[in-house]
Amino acid sequence: MSRTLLRLLACLIVSAAAVSAQKPDYTLNVDVPFVSVDVTVQDASRKTVNDLPADSFEVYENGHRQSIRNFLPVSTAFNVLLLFDRSGSTQDKWPLMQRAVAGFITNLRPQDKIAIASFDYGVEFEQPWTADRENALLALPRLTLGTNIGGTNFYGAVEETLRRHFRKITGRRALVVLTDGRDTSFYKDLVSHDRLVDPKEERGFQNALKATRTEKIPVYFIAFNTDRNLEPNVIGADEYRNLRVIYPNTDVPERYLAAVRLRMEQLADISGGRILYPEKLEDIVPLYQQIGSELGTSYSVGYVSSNTSRDGQFRRIEVRTRQEGLTITQSRAGYYAK
Repeated sequence: MSRTLLRLLACLIVSAAAVSAQKPDYTLNVDVPFVSVDVTVQDASRKTVNDLPADSFEVYENGHRQSIRNFLPVSTAFNVLLLFDRSGSTQDKWPLMQRAVAGFITNLRPQDKIAIASFDYGVEFEQPWTADRENALLALPRLTLGTNIGGTNFYGAVEETLRRHFRKITGRRALVVLTDGRDTSFYKDLVSHDRLVDPKEERGFQNALKATRTEKIPVYFIAFNTDRNLEPNVIGADEYRNLRVIYPNTDVPERYLAAVRLRMEQLADISGGRILYPEKLEDIVPLYQQIGSELGTSYSVGYVSSNTSRDGQFRRIEVRTRQEGLTITQSRAGYYAK
């Protein structure tokens, strides 16, 4: 099927469904020494360079050259799982979410594979791994058929997806999550304990962190309704709105949003991915296109740090090319080691 027809099919499916329905400020614990970073390369005319060999790159940590242990070229197929938050707190965002996913699917390269899952209190695997764009597009209407809209197991969804749904997938992998990052357990702990629970006390969050460390799959979040881009829901559940009633004339609701964001940032950074904040809802669609473009034009460079100490300091990563006139964009600037 031509790309034009795919886009038309995407528009029809999403329209029908709509009618029916930086540098982090936390410490990263490094349990494994392997460090991975994705990079895109452009020439002087800002044209993407996709055919560089491994020996064209050098990687430095705090100015010290590292030995590249793993390299994957741009041409390597990508396996991308799109995880879709269909909890009650995202209900008024569903039509835009579907448009974003549709645009992402139609712009995948022929060699790439995609899977689609959604979550509320449980994870539903809507589309198994496929290179068939038509099948993937036909899964979109199911994304808004929530089964338990009253609860959100965000941490569990991230852990389960990383551990189970990439199990038989090899090569380049990535998880892209569209969410507000609000886990019902964190919200309930706040209300029941009358305080923001420390991340170390959260079993679900710690399990999700462990999964990002061990599975080594970059996690990209497109995060909305955080303290950086708040657009309160007009329908469906809204923890922030509830907290403003429970804790009037306090900063508890704002601190809750900030804590939710920081947890997402930790998950993204420890995995080698990153987090993007749409300034307004309409930005969700182009941000998906941006991630798709980056994944389709990036090299993966991995190394084992020569600095074995866990000193809690921020370690700056710099990837360079041996060819002059080329500009590199990195997926991450560095990490904290402790």
